[in-house]
Amino acid sequence: MPARDTDTAIGAEVFSPRYDLSDSELEELTVRLLAERARELPEHYRLVAIEVDGRSPFSNVGRHVERVVFEATFGNDAAEMTDEYGAYEETSTFFISIDRETHTPSGVLRIIEDSQHGLKSLNDAAREPFNLELDEAFRFHAITDPTEIWDIGTVAVLPDYRRGEAAVSVQLYRAMYLSALVHSIKHIVSIVDDRPLRKMRDFLGIPFVPLADTPPGPYLGSKKSHAVYGYVPHFLPKARAHRDTMRGLLVRNALQRLVDGTEDDSISLDARPGA
Repeated sequence: MPARDTDTAIGAEVFSPRYDLSDSELEELTVRLLAERARELPEHYRLVAIEVDGRSPFSNVGRHVERVVFEATFGNDAAEMTDEYGAYEETSTFFISIDRETHTPSGVLRIIEDSQHGLKSLNDAAREPFNLELDEAFRFHAITDPTEIWDIGTVAVLPDYRRGEAAVSVQLYRAMYLSALVHSIKHIVSIVDDRPLRKMRDFLGIPFVPLADTPPGPYLGSKKSHAVYGYVPHFLPKARAHRDTMRGLLVRNALQRLVDGTEDDSISLDARPGA
């Protein structure tokens, strides 16, 4: 990725990744992040998505949301999150959704880039229950350059923002897709719980397939998770074709946002496609 201003210090603060912010710390960081990016975001949007480098203190807003959601859903507390993601913190980028009316975060999507530590989903897929060799995955999906892969490390949305066509997950997927175009990313990998994966594929038409035909299994507190793969150039045409299906018609407004980018100016990226 291009070099970025990571805002590694806020005042006298020394940054370290944290998953357990206090209410006051969460509020302060969220308000500061909004203030910094406000000029880029039209005032009429209540929910905005902001891309944040994983080395920035603002990224702890995203980590806090991850922990809150995963602890409630799968029992993953701050210590477990630190243990699981510690090797990947410096190569993480967070797309953070914020509710401007309440000045609180509403959701987050984390991507992990390749490094000396590899990609978390591929590393984890090499172990039980998936037992998938890295070389096999690369051959199966014709991957030749690991720098062209993004790992969706997490998608976490707070309960009040999960339902309806305005669900922030749509905004987060769109933000990730636009950023992937900027950085010439061709391949997406992830390990996803069964329930959100079904929603992503069946209703939004996001074309995830089993990673090298690997069957699902239990993973980090989830009883049934899937190791998945997506080819980025297929995302837009597949989702566009999905609009005309019965399930696509049920969420047509959400698909307009995802496919046509009808609310792209509610998203603040580090760089824009074509910029």
